[in-house]
Amino acid sequence: MRKINDQKALRTLNRLHGESSREMGKILKGLSKGIFRKLQPKDMKDTYIAISRSQGEFLYNLLVENRAKNIIEFGTSFGISTLYLAAAAKTNGGKVITTELLPEKCAVAQKNFEEAGLEDFIELREGDALQTLRHLDDSIDFLLMDGWNDLYLPLLQQLEPFFKDGTIIYTDNASFKSAKPYLDYIYSRPEMYKSRRIGDDKGGSELTTVAA
Repeated sequence: MRKINDQKALRTLNRLHGESSREMGKILKGLSKGIFRKLQPKDMKDTYIAISRSQGEFLYNLLVENRAKNIIEFGTSFGISTLYLAAAAKTNGGKVITTELLPEKCAVAQKNFEEAGLEDFIELREGDALQTLRHLDDSIDFLLMDGWNDLYLPLLQQLEPFFKDGTIIYTDNASFKSAKPYLDYIYSRPEMYKSRRIGDDKGGSELTTVAA
């Protein structure tokens, strides 16, 4: 398996993974706000809710192996997953477009991108993904779904015109109940989507390939 050899990026990732591993208290505090009402993105404004190191390394290897250049991410948070994507984009001569709803998270993520030296390979779009990802210049090589699960299906449908034969979609938290409509949609269209569950830890992950 290929490994990131950019030491500056690795130092930033090591720091971020360390911070993420110590945030259980913040996660529980955020989740508690959803006891008496529906949980909202702002409830988790102080938490990473990030992919694991093994997921990040898997994604980096997958993107490099498939020479993905036009990379889209839904759900920047503080930028851990984005840095893995950007490291692959740097290797492949590509770029990442990532989007995050919360301005507080965007500000921190941008600083992390600069600390890692990968800011030139990342375009961070702040706001509702259904708006920020409405306009793209190129077809999508790779899509990471790692944001608010309720938006997975409408966002997928919005991005379908930008898919091509061989577009790869990685979906995090695929076992969450709120992701079921999205997965039902994918599995109901076997002529377009070839999909399989590839992990059950940390909410589950799904790997999908487009057959356009």
